[in-house]
Amino acid sequence: MVQFASHSHAGRVHDDNEDSIGSDISHGLWLVADGMGGHASGEVASAIVRDTLLQQVDLPLTEAVLAAHRAVAEHADSDAGRYRGMGSTVVALALHSGDAEVVWVGDSRAYLWRRDSLQRVSRDHSYVELLRESSAMTEAEVRVHPQRNLVTQTLGHGSPVPGSAHVELRPRDWLMLCSDGLNDELADEEIAALLRGSRAPADAVIQLVDAALAKGGRDNISVVIVAVSNDDLPRHRHRFWQYLRGQVWFPAALGGIGALVLGTLIMLWFKSA
Repeated sequence: MVQFASHSHAGRVHDDNEDSIGSDISHGLWLVADGMGGHASGEVASAIVRDTLLQQVDLPLTEAVLAAHRAVAEHADSDAGRYRGMGSTVVALALHSGDAEVVWVGDSRAYLWRRDSLQRVSRDHSYVELLRESSAMTEAEVRVHPQRNLVTQTLGHGSPVPGSAHVELRPRDWLMLCSDGLNDELADEEIAALLRGSRAPADAVIQLVDAALAKGGRDNISVVIVAVSNDDLPRHRHRFWQYLRGQVWFPAALGGIGALVLGTLIMLWFKSA
């Protein structure tokens, strides 16, 4: 059974929480949606995204995300005066027989926590991410850029092209989804430090949200963490190799075996010379 936990908080500045989180364990689906548009509009938009994805679990994940985009746009058109500017970001995770599929639109993120290392799986659809790709901007510069919260794609507006990534899972991997209220307050190394000290997803999500609140909590904060166990991976001929690669000691052992083999070959060569 997959172990997961989630936590969402309105933050210290806003009264309303425009984030929505959702899960369907039986279909291996988890998501975080971050609504925008002010007041009830953002809450409505993210809820539409959540509900659409949970209702469209039989569709490929990218198609389900595009269905959510159409649903938000149609709802906004139904009352343009009330829902003007309504939209939402999303990051969604689907588990498929030992692999993880991540699909996103906007700047809600997915991370992989593996062997004491944090890796960003998604790439923000944002202005500063475009700058990072086209210039030598550092992460520190990105974090203080005045347009760091300007997203280039959202559900409900224009014609978004969802990003996607696949991860071949290993035992003890954690996958984390979050809204930008978390990573706006906490740098990746701060997130990693908190994950390093957490024994279970339930502990981690609380500590992450509390830390973001302590740093200011200027936006809604949502976190979902899904932990992968041996039982969640397929039983096939590569299973043992996947297990070994997930062990902390394996690279050192492999290096030791290689050194032993090389040393033996060198000794035999000298004896035969």
